[in-house]
Amino acid sequence: MVETLRLFFTTNELIVQFVHGQVFFLLGVMMGVQWVVQRSRLELVRALPWLAAFGVLEAVATWGNTFIPVQAQILPPEIVQNLRFAQLVIYLLNFATLLGFGLRLIEPKTPSWAAVYVPLVIVLVGVAVLVTTRALVSARDVITNATLEALMRYLLCLPAAALVSYGLQMQASRLVGPLKNERLVNVLRVAGYGFIFYAIVEGVVVPAAPFAPANVLNAELIFAQTGVPIGIYRSMAGGVLAWFLFRSLEAFRLEAERQSELLKRQQSLIAERERISRDLHDGTIQSIYAAGLVLDDARHLLAQVQLSDGAQAALERARAQIETVMQMLSKTNTEIRNYIYDLRASTAGDEDLARGLLDVVAEFRMRVSFPVEWHTAGCAGLRLSPEQRQHIYQIAREALSNIARHAHATRAFVALTCEGQAQGALVLKLEISDNGKGFAHSTPQGGRGLSNMRERAMLLGAQLAIESVPQKGTRVLLMLELAAEAMR
Repeated sequence: MVETLRLFFTTNELIVQFVHGQVFFLLGVMMGVQWVVQRSRLELVRALPWLAAFGVLEAVATWGNTFIPVQAQILPPEIVQNLRFAQLVIYLLNFATLLGFGLRLIEPKTPSWAAVYVPLVIVLVGVAVLVTTRALVSARDVITNATLEALMRYLLCLPAAALVSYGLQMQASRLVGPLKNERLVNVLRVAGYGFIFYAIVEGVVVPAAPFAPANVLNAELIFAQTGVPIGIYRSMAGGVLAWFLFRSLEAFRLEAERQSELLKRQQSLIAERERISRDLHDGTIQSIYAAGLVLDDARHLLAQVQLSDGAQAALERARAQIETVMQMLSKTNTEIRNYIYDLRASTAGDEDLARGLLDVVAEFRMRVSFPVEWHTAGCAGLRLSPEQRQHIYQIAREALSNIARHAHATRAFVALTCEGQAQGALVLKLEISDNGKGFAHSTPQGGRGLSNMRERAMLLGAQLAIESVPQKGTRVLLMLELAAEAMR
C-alpha cells in the first residue's frame, strides 16, 4: 500500500505542489480582498494584510517546486541555481510576513512598530546571510539550499506559526468575545489550532539536512514511511486555515450589524431629543411662564392693599415669598431653556468639543464672581460623536455647578487636553478643579449629580476620578481613550 501511494504521488508530484500552492494562494486572495473592502474597527482587520501576503508568498514559493524542475530541463545550471536562490528569498519573506501577522495579532502586548520593523530586520539579515553563503560555496551546491531552507523553517517558521496560534487565541477571547457569538469564538480558536498543525508540517518536518534533527525527521522520511509527500499534509493544513479563517470573517459582518444597530439607536435618540425639546419649549416652559405672570400680577395687587401694621407685616412676608417663588420659577425656566439648547446642540453634526466646552465655561463665569481659568491643548481637529460630546458637556456642567453651589471657592480651573500614546491611541483629559472647602471623602457616595457624572463616564467608556481634600479643594478628572482616527 505504501509503495503504491509513493508511486502515485511521485508520478503526480507536480500536481501535488500545484494544489499545495493553490490552497495558500486562495487564502491570501480572500484575506486581501477582505482587507480592501472591509472598513472595521476590529483589531483583527489590521492583521489581514500580513495574512494575505503570507498566503500569496507561500503559494509562490511552493509553485517554485513545480516551475524550477521543469525549467531545469532546458536552462543552464547557473540559472536554475539562481531560481533556487530566489525561492529561498521568497521563503524568507513568507516566514517574515507570518511573524508580522503574529506580532500584529498580539498587540498591545508588543508595540505597534514591532510588526513592521522586526520582520524587516529579519529579512535584511536573512538576505545578507543568503548572499554571503552563496558567495562562499559552489553555485551548484544543492545541499546548501536544503540546509538553508531547513534552518529558516526551524528558526523562523516554527516560532512565527506558534506566535500566530497564540495571537488567534487572544483575538478569540479579547476581540470577538464582545460580539456575543460563541460559535465565532470557537472558529478563531480552531484556526489557532490549525496554525499548530501548520507549525508541525512546515516548521518541524523540513528538507533533509546534515544536522539534527533534520537528518532524522525530514520530508523524505515522511514520504518513505507513509507514501504521502509532505506537500499533501501542508495542503491539508492550508485547507484548514483557509476554511476557518474565511469563517472568522463573519466577525466583520457581526460588527457591521452592530454598528448599523447603534446608528439606528442614535437616530432614534436624536429624534426623541428633538421631541422632548419641543415638548419642553411648547408645554413646560409656557406653563412656568404663565404661572410667573399670575404670581407677578398677585404681587402687584398685594402692593395696592393697605392694612394695619400687623397685617401689613404679614403681607410683606407673603410678598417676599411670592418674590422668592418667582425667582425660583425664573431660574427653572433658564435651566430648562439651557437643557433644550443642550438637547438641540447635541444633534449638531460636527461641533468642536473645545468650542462647546468654552461656552459651558463662559456660562459658568456669568454665574460666579471669582475667576475661572480655561486651558486647552492638542484637541484641534478632534472628532467625537454628538452623544460623546453631550456626555462630556453634562459632566463639565455638573462639576461646575457643584463648585458654584457647594465649594465656596475663590478660583476654578478647567483644562481640556489630548495626548497621543505609544500604541497609537489618543487620550482625552478633562480636568475641573477649585480651591474651595472640599469634602471628607475622595469619592462621595451621596448626591444625584455625582451619580449622573459617573453614569455618563461609564456610557462614554471613560474613567472618572473625583479627588478632594478638606479646605484644599476638589479635582474632577475625566480620561477617555480614543482611536488615533478620532483626530482629523
